[in-house]
Amino acid sequence: MMRPFSKLVLAALVLALAAVAAGAQTTIQVRQDANGAGYLTDANGMTLYYFTKDADGQSACYGGCEAAWPVFYAPDVTIPANLDMGDFGTITRKDGTKQTTYYGWPLYYWAKDKKAGDMTGEGVGKVWYTIRVPWYSVTVSTNAKLGNYLVDENGMALYWFTKDSAGMSACSGNCIKAWPAFHADSIVVPSALNASDFGTITRADGTPQTTFRGYPLYYWAKDTKRGDVTGQDVNKVWFVIDPDKFPPAKM
Repeated sequence: MMRPFSKLVLAALVLALAAVAAGAQTTIQVRQDANGAGYLTDANGMTLYYFTKDADGQSACYGGCEAAWPVFYAPDVTIPANLDMGDFGTITRKDGTKQTTYYGWPLYYWAKDKKAGDMTGEGVGKVWYTIRVPWYSVTVSTNAKLGNYLVDENGMALYWFTKDSAGMSACSGNCIKAWPAFHADSIVVPSALNASDFGTITRADGTPQTTFRGYPLYYWAKDTKRGDVTGQDVNKVWFVIDPDKFPPAKM
């Protein structure tokens, strides 16, 4: 028979473990949508979003934008086991307040989401998207002059080469040193993109390269940080990719 004291100790231990388990999810959770895809939420199950105009990793959402898309900030981020703490960070906004980031993207709520599980902000204005788990291998960023364009998981711009043909790269030697091939082992994309538009070719040297609508994707070696698009229009043959306008009507 268990002694009363032992029962009290056991009960206290159970409560302590429950508190630890609850505390481990107090800031970030991963939930699943109706299709079984994972997405990030706060502790209460409210969906978190990213803004494609935050291309350089700083928030571009203030005033009326911020009223519609409130900032998410967790002073102490705690995560489930299937996430990596190194993927989270914090920025200081222009008004001095803090904001939590994921893969360098500032995180937001959508004011029209009213309950846990709501994802009504997905795709709003073609610039607001949920945070998928696993994170997007290719997603969309926005430049004030160029509009929307494809980026990798870290926000680095992806380019296409007008001398390429569908399924074939014309860039080798010194060219590929300046324009490294992009390859993603798997394709995870936001609702703005279709995974079926991506494919893989085998280059002449035997290495794989990811394609978009048949055309090989590249980085530009002189882009040094997220938000850089310095490869745009280089020699009139290298361009970022607006997924709504690609491939161009005139090639």
